[in-house]
Amino acid sequence: MPSTFHIILIAALFCVLTFLVSFSLVRSGIAGIREWAAANAIGFFAFILYAFGRELPPLIAYEVANGVYAAASAAVLLGYRRFFGRRMPMGLLATGVACVMLAIAVFHYVFDSFALRTVVVSMFQVAVCLMIALTVFGSRQSRRSRYPHLFAGGMAIVIAAGHTIRAAVHVADPGQMTSLLQPSPWNMLFLSAGTMTLPVLTLGAVMLVHDRMMATAERAANRDFLTGAWSRRAFFEIAERELGRIARSGQNLSLIMLDIDNFKQINDSSGHAIGDLVLVDAVLRADAAIRSVDYFARVGGEEFAVLLPDTNRVAASAVANRLRAALETQPGGGDGRVPAYTVSIGVATLVGGEAFAHLMARADSALYQAKAMGRNRVVSSEDSAGQPRHP
Repeated sequence: MPSTFHIILIAALFCVLTFLVSFSLVRSGIAGIREWAAANAIGFFAFILYAFGRELPPLIAYEVANGVYAAASAAVLLGYRRFFGRRMPMGLLATGVACVMLAIAVFHYVFDSFALRTVVVSMFQVAVCLMIALTVFGSRQSRRSRYPHLFAGGMAIVIAAGHTIRAAVHVADPGQMTSLLQPSPWNMLFLSAGTMTLPVLTLGAVMLVHDRMMATAERAANRDFLTGAWSRRAFFEIAERELGRIARSGQNLSLIMLDIDNFKQINDSSGHAIGDLVLVDAVLRADAAIRSVDYFARVGGEEFAVLLPDTNRVAASAVANRLRAALETQPGGGDGRVPAYTVSIGVATLVGGEAFAHLMARADSALYQAKAMGRNRVVSSEDSAGQPRHP
């Protein structure tokens, strides 16, 4: 059976492992990773001090060891706060660590009590873990998966509960345990569980980082790099998925194609940088004018498409006219450099059994009819049937 010494050494090795895992993610540039790596490096030294506490001077074995471990926990909390974009005053963390060391000194030199020293350390861990849980569950950032958040926040709550029980046991029977290295059943249980705090919280952090990296990769693959609209590839995948759903449900599906009028002239007269601002401005205005269930994509240089699930021809025409009005801008939009521009729009509604390519061709034909009729207008494919397509 492993001794308390061996348990603490194993915990130190776990800190080395989680440090290496955390450090491998530093290149991602995600906030919080450096703090988590530092926390495990600090935790390693804390566990070494704990393990060899009987051979070290009392000041190092008690005040320094507990202060170093408190600093490691504070670094974990700091990492979570920075990962979620929350402020965490460094002075407050430093004060907390200093108070732990001061309280340990009081219950070492003034009133020697292992039970009270343990209560101080446990209550600090409870405060840190509850703050981590509040940070994780209080985050309003978009989540690719709920599991990493549930794991990280849930483990923080479990660890806080464990430290609360540990403190209660020491308060109820202060003479039962007298040393961190005492091989009693209760001490072995609390020590085994407590030494996993840093690795478990770091594991939750790594899961959150992985989740964010996957979300970033998915966004890069599915979103247009300039405007943030859906990419052409992703749009066609979404369209095929919607067609499958429509085939099962029999609901309506409409498509809008829109093009920024005279965009080449904007680029030629104002420069491509201003043209990019127009594209970004158009996407921002369009996103505000459509529903959250609609899909707005950039399918060409200045050409965009909007997929409208569960939308019939009349409703689609209403959305198109709302979009046209929303995108008919005056000079000085956005940051003051966006010139005035308008859009032409073509609308088509799915006919039973129609392929998406044919639906898109009809909407595209209506779009070019709108341009031929003078631009800055909406044309429905049903209204323009039989009309020639103009370049």
